[in-house]
Amino acid sequence: MPDHLTIRVATPADADLVTSIVAAAYRTLVKADYDTAALAAALPAMSKANPKHLASGTYYIVEADGEPAGCGGWSFEAPGTSAVEPGVAHIRHFATHPDHLRKGVAGALLRHCLAEATKSGASVMRSQSTLLAEPFYAAAGFRRIAEVQAKMGDGVYVPAIDMERSLP
Repeated sequence: MPDHLTIRVATPADADLVTSIVAAAYRTLVKADYDTAALAAALPAMSKANPKHLASGTYYIVEADGEPAGCGGWSFEAPGTSAVEPGVAHIRHFATHPDHLRKGVAGALLRHCLAEATKSGASVMRSQSTLLAEPFYAAAGFRRIAEVQAKMGDGVYVPAIDMERSLP
């Protein structure tokens, strides 16, 4: 991990911070890849911090020189469900604040999550990636499974890419 980055476990007290990071990232970075009306309808659900993630102990805040720069985590529960498949973990709600792009934030966080999931018994990591993040995950060894429609609220769906990789 670059020297200027630290990763800490997020807590329920970080809800506003996580929401602000995710909202800034999604509002700014994914707009070119999604229909404007669909994105506007999806953003409230996409950018709100998930209390379950914040209480999990497997969701993190990345700080760059002491400033919040990104967030994300992993779980054994599949997105949108409470389904658990033995040995399979899932990337959850990753975002890098636009002011901290290309500083190693997402890469450091992903390596941390992969290592922690492996220590916890996962042998496969899956990600439901935004269209923009597909090359990032591919560079980290994930392979594309399928394009899907991710539910972001009542009647609101956005395209996403299901991806996975084996863990050591």
